[in-house]
Amino acid sequence: MFYRGIRNWDKDGADERALQILNTWGPILLGPLFWPIPTQYLEGNPKYNHVSSTLIRDLCKNKGTDNQKALVELVPANVADLVSNFYCPKDE
Repeated sequence: MFYRGIRNWDKDGADERALQILNTWGPILLGPLFWPIPTQYLEGNPKYNHVSSTLIRDLCKNKGTDNQKALVELVPANVADLVSNFYCPKDE
């Protein structure tokens, strides 16, 4: 089963439906699978609709106290350093 996170159906619904069709029929037509793979959607809390990977990446690249606080408000505090190091490794 595929699990996909979406912001909301109005914003992401059409694109997600297209991906669902590809994920369902692509493996059947092009691959070794003979059955559709179901997709479940997880709709996020509307207060986080503004969050994107670009926003997180920008906060990580522009390290500073304010950006680190903002990052911790968007991702769990116990993984904030891991996320920051993933998007902007210290050796860069």
